[in-house]
Formats: sequence, C-alpha cells, structure tokens
Amino acid sequence: MSVAVSIVTPTKNRLPLLRGSMASVAAQSFTDWEHVIVDDGSDDGTGAEISAMAARDPRIRYIPRTVAQGGANVCRNIAIRESRGEFVIMLDSDDLLRPDCLERRVRIMRENTALDMAVFRAGVFAKQVGDTDRLFHPQDPGDDLLRFLSHDCVWEITSPIWRRDFLLKAGGFDETLLSMQDLELHVRAICAGAKYMLFDDVDHDISWQYDFTRTSVRHVFDKAYIEAAGRVHAALRRAVLAGGLMTWSRERALVGLGFSTAESWVRAKQLGGALKFWNRSCGVANVPARLWLGGWVMLCIRRAGPMDSGLAFRIVNKWKGWVRFRQEPALLQNGN
Repeated sequence: MSVAVSIVTPTKNRLPLLRGSMASVAAQSFTDWEHVIVDDGSDDGTGAEISAMAARDPRIRYIPRTVAQGGANVCRNIAIRESRGEFVIMLDSDDLLRPDCLERRVRIMRENTALDMAVFRAGVFAKQVGDTDRLFHPQDPGDDLLRFLSHDCVWEITSPIWRRDFLLKAGGFDETLLSMQDLELHVRAICAGAKYMLFDDVDHDISWQYDFTRTSVRHVFDKAYIEAAGRVHAALRRAVLAGGLMTWSRERALVGLGFSTAESWVRAKQLGGALKFWNRSCGVANVPARLWLGGWVMLCIRRAGPMDSGLAFRIVNKWKGWVRFRQEPALLQNGN
C-alpha cells in the first residue's frame, strides 16, 4: 500500500530518544505517512516496544536489520528500499519534526513536480526545543556545492524531502563511510544534477550536544574516524569530477578538507599522521609546492601550541583564510 511520504529512522539502543522522535511524527497535521524504523541490533527493549506500537498503528513499520553489515547507513538504505512513499525524509532518533512539517513539504513537492528534492531549515536545541535560538544552517546565498566542499553545512540530513525515485537512482547512502555520510550524499546528488529549491521555513529541530560518542564529533577525535575521512574526500572528488563540475575554487576547498583532517591528526597528537595525510591530499590535487610547504609549517605550528586557542591557533587560521581553504572568512572552530 503506497503512502505520500516515508520517514526513515535508523536506531540502536536509543529508546528514550526514539520515543520523542516518533511522537513528533505522530503529532503531524498531515496523516498520510509511514515511519520506517530499522533497528541496528538494539538490546534495550526497542524491538518489543516499537513492535507493540506498530501493531496498534500500521503506519509504523519496525524492521530489524538482518544483513551482516551494520551501521546507520546500512539501516537507512534498508528503510529507503522498503519504503512505500512517493517522498522520503530522513529523521534521526534524537531529532524532531515540527507539527506542520510533512503537510508543507508534501504540498511543495506536489506543486513543483520538476523538483527532485526540497530543502528546509532546522532549529537547534540542547535539552528541549526552544532552549536556543540558533539555526543549524544559515542558508546564505552562494555556491552550495562549494560550501559543502568547504565543510560548511548548507543543510543537514533531515532538511531535504526527496522524491523517492531520485534518491534510489542516486544510490542512497554510501555504506562504507563512518561519518559525513549526509555530506557525501548531498554532494553526490548536486553533482548528479538534482533539481532542488531551498526554503526559509524552519520545520524541524536538531539535537546538538558536544557528546564524544556522536559520529559528528568522533570524526574529529577518533583515530579510526580520522583515517576514514580520506575515503569521504575521495568520494567527494569522484562525484565532482563525474559531474564535470571541478573548478579552481572547488579543488581548493577539497584540499582544505584534507588540511582539516590533517589538523584532526594533530589534535590526536599524531603529527606524523597529519603530515602523511597532508602529503597525500596535496599529491592527489597536484598543489603548488609553496602551498604544500606552507601546510607542513602550519601543522608543525599547530602542534606546538594549544589546539583551539592562542597564538598558534590564530596564525594557522589566518593562513587558512589567506590560501582560501574556506568560502567564508570566519573559520569554524573545534572541527564543527
């Protein structure tokens, strides 16, 4: 039985948070939805509770992962393939939809049949919605692809409503990636020629706490995640080249991503790993010798001082601005 929109949620041992996410779907003014929850092996009672909820409301579909490989990307792809909606929205288990989110998004997609996706803004909360006035992404004007390649989050995973056929054609999520999977998907979609529009409406809320267990934080500190970042960079480069969209600015942004990962190696007290990663990034992009050497010097300076404050930090940030590693003049701190 088809529905208008499928909400996709991967989960593992996050039952208290998942209840809140599910409640935000159940409270929607638009009712022609299904919530596809794929469990990555929870042992906290998720299976029993969500299965009971699904028995009471057939719009809830609980799917335990049965394939050998796990991870959020695998679970999202299972849910996308199993979904019955004309449209698909990603919703992580700690995030929330506002009550009119689905109604507005479905209406816009049906009124604009040429769109492959429409993108909406997110609020940010720490413990409860409304405890900050921050927006997750400002949606400033400019080159969206360049901004993504500069690690500037133009939109996050829940922001788009996808036309399901396009999402399947694009290939869904890359299951080999440990982090930045939404960044990679969004870049790949743009490079594949996705037709999309950005809307000012704030229609969902993203939980943000600086938690060392979060994937978005671990890719800055966890050595396995830092090493895996190289696969993300390679995937981004392949997508841009395949789309015939490489420019000097986008190439420089990709090199800047490589330097950012090298800085993460320094933060992990691995200067050797930082220099090795920087060498590899420069070799792939065939950067000028002065840029390569400057990066070496900056990484050594960064290692000599405090990571996120002080003179060394300011010198490195000034240099990154000078060599145009970021589109925006204000450099993000702490890897966020």
